Amino acid sequence: MVSGVHQGNSSAAPRLAQLPEYQCTYMESGMPDWSLADSVELVDVVTGASPRQKTRVRACWTDAVLYMRFECEDDNIVSPYTDRDDPLYEADVVECFLDPIGDGRAYYEFNVSPHNVVFDAYITNLSGEPKGFHPEWNAEHLRTSVLYVNVPERQVIYELAIPFEDLKAKTPELGSCYRVNWFRIDQDTLGARSYDAWSPTGAVNFHMPERFGLLRFTK
Repeated sequence: MVSGVHQGNSSAAPRLAQLPEYQCTYMESGMPDWSLADSVELVDVVTGASPRQKTRVRACWTDAVLYMRFECEDDNIVSPYTDRDDPLYEADVVECFLDPIGDGRAYYEFNVSPHNVVFDAYITNLSGEPKGFHPEWNAEHLRTSVLYVNVPERQVIYELAIPFEDLKAKTPELGSCYRVNWFRIDQDTLGARSYDAWSPTGAVNFHMPERFGLLRFTK
């Protein structure tokens, strides 16, 4: 079990929206140009309502790498962790859950803390079996960065570069899809925590691959 936070339930889950689709732009230059990548905003993971602080996510790709960027308003940083695979999900964190095959039977989890500490794991989700969590798995070529920006409001910007080879995948074909969900956990100055998602799950539970949206590889 990775975290009780990830596995919580809601007895009054709302009717969920259709799964979203993100058009992931190919970068001819071989490097990300975020001005060319569309942004999406995260919403409350249960209700779909707007959260207290905005989080925008962008993604793009090259022949070798899938890039992601989280742009987070953040007026209170809470993260005591220092080592890879510490339980980052117990404090402020951004997260990406990624299923390259798209059948929900296995997926990858990538977390980055405000201090650029990484948690990564491989999860199996086989029918009739409990989910298998494997934080001992590491994305060997993963690169991440965290930047603090104070204009016009305080923002924390997280970037991830995930090589396709770490996903045991080839360069995607144009028009093909991965399944993905993006998340954020944030704590305010009073200790209240918000749980945000691109595709709401209807519960404080991130590990719902059936609610992952579509990441379509386009030019």
